[in-house]
Amino acid sequence: RSLFNIPFDTHAHWIRASPTNPLLSHARSNSFDVYRDHGRQAYFVGNRQASQVELTDLYKTDALFNARIKNSALSPETGSDDNARTALGDDFFERPWGYTVACEYGVWDMAQDSKDWSPKSWWNSLDATNWFCAQGYGSVVAHYGRDVPVKLRVAALEIDWSGDHIKVTTSAGTIRARAAILTVSAGVLAAERIKFTPVLPIEKREAINDIDMAVMNYIGLLFNDDIFGFGPDTYVYQQQVDETGVGYLTNTHHSNLTYGYVGGSQAKALEQESMETVINYGLDGLKIMLGNNIEKNFIKGFATACGKIPFFDGAYSSVKPGKSSARAALRRAVAERLFFSGEATHAVQASTVNGGLESGREAATRAIAYLRKTT
Repeated sequence: RSLFNIPFDTHAHWIRASPTNPLLSHARSNSFDVYRDHGRQAYFVGNRQASQVELTDLYKTDALFNARIKNSALSPETGSDDNARTALGDDFFERPWGYTVACEYGVWDMAQDSKDWSPKSWWNSLDATNWFCAQGYGSVVAHYGRDVPVKLRVAALEIDWSGDHIKVTTSAGTIRARAAILTVSAGVLAAERIKFTPVLPIEKREAINDIDMAVMNYIGLLFNDDIFGFGPDTYVYQQQVDETGVGYLTNTHHSNLTYGYVGGSQAKALEQESMETVINYGLDGLKIMLGNNIEKNFIKGFATACGKIPFFDGAYSSVKPGKSSARAALRRAVAERLFFSGEATHAVQASTVNGGLESGREAATRAIAYLRKTT
């Protein structure tokens, strides 16, 4: 809230999955203002809205995208050919709306370039409704976990699973337990920020290597008016010629705040630039559609850089092409007592907050069963 004096989620913003999501239920029962994302969209070609003829072509391109991704996902294709770029084919990207549709599903959702995400993994994910919270999704998560006893600013340095107990060495001392649940991101595991003694089994290390941390960053742009005049929570996309553009969610919660979002290699490149440069990048995309005069209505901006946060090393997990079995391998316990959870381990709700929550509950259930069995 201190950034704009209105809620701004610097990480997860969309409450994904079905109405049975416990976080959504919690928000409703605790007077949070939650409402369905109706997916209102507007498309631009340069500085004008797309014509009906152009939109018809866009819808055909979207249908072609889904048909080709489905064919790839259900095919016996394995290895590096299990990627969206290959599945779609060069002719798809030659279509007027090819890159735009690829961006909607890819860099603006999967947070990966087309060549870097797996159709098989994507096809098996849960297709569900999105919801918004006017107070911010982060506020819901914080309220949900407000009574959980946690110690902040304590880093886990080493996990020793060599004996009949597990010892976790932290910056505040050593914890000894009969079982442990590991919830850190796949990025933290890949960066080896936690030492394991002995080293993790080869199957676990391969699974960690087969899951990439996708990068999705937000460019918050606050105006003094609804610059498009489309009403609240409208997605605005410009016709793309590559995968480096910005997607926009404008006038969130009637606040005149626009979320620009960038993903994949473009997001990683922008993390090397200054905050001012990234904010201007987001503004420039809006100026192409609305003209330079919108700068008169601009109040302030802010850009995230999730790939630079060492506690995550990215936004959320993404299975590398040809490695769709990696999530199940990462989820398996080591030595029956070291359990792995987090969104990266969820079979159908990966890359979501609720996927992380559900996987944690499932890991806790398995840990309790182990403790009862060995008592």
